[in-house]
Amino acid sequence: MGRLYTLFRWEMNDVVKNVLLLFGILLAGMAMRQSIMGINSSMGFVSGTEIELFGPSKAAGVALSVQTLLSLDDVWTLLSFLILLLGALSFRYDRDSGVARSIYSLPYSNTEIFGVKLLSLLIYGFAMILLPFAYVSVTTYASIAGHLPEITSGFIGDALVLVVFLVLYMIAVATLTSLASPNAFLAFMVGFAAIYAPRVTGASNLPPQLFISAISRSGSTDFTPFTAQYLGWGLLVPLALFALSWVLIRRRDVV
Repeated sequence: MGRLYTLFRWEMNDVVKNVLLLFGILLAGMAMRQSIMGINSSMGFVSGTEIELFGPSKAAGVALSVQTLLSLDDVWTLLSFLILLLGALSFRYDRDSGVARSIYSLPYSNTEIFGVKLLSLLIYGFAMILLPFAYVSVTTYASIAGHLPEITSGFIGDALVLVVFLVLYMIAVATLTSLASPNAFLAFMVGFAAIYAPRVTGASNLPPQLFISAISRSGSTDFTPFTAQYLGWGLLVPLALFALSWVLIRRRDVV
């Protein structure tokens, strides 16, 4: 276990990836902050007012503004861009730069290296969306932070499930394209095309737009993320892509 922890720490201490993580958290937080302040202004709500003073209608407005944070196109555009870069850096750039020769000469199996790289990429991906979301939500409604679980309980569970599906899908695409491409630049471009082709063609029933649109429906009585469509694209497809990526990293040379 200590061997894998050393490899994991090596992955997590990569300066370039940590800079990208910080960059993503800051920009995602800025986009969320701008959005939530715009919604609060339209409601006539001043951040910091006690929940007892604005009643159920204002509580519904708070819930709407918090829910909107997870369905912002600008935020997901930024995150998909950074996740693709992180995937290329994790699985392709070390081969392009020659660092992979040193990594693969160490007493680690290809499966262990793949698992550690994938785990670090998952941590980066979820941190870039969940950390700014939690920070902006709590600090914006600081005086009613204790009431937020109750206010958001009607939708937050479904919304977070969709976020998990969406991040898993983007990471799976980033991982496979990085391992299948001959260089990091092409890996990013192919991944970008794979993620944005459905959006350009207006195919709203395909991810990532499938999940982004569904987040705004979370909490509705007629909605659940546990359907064949969402589970298929959010779990089965990523698992299939991860399995294919594992096959590629086991069979492909480090050059």
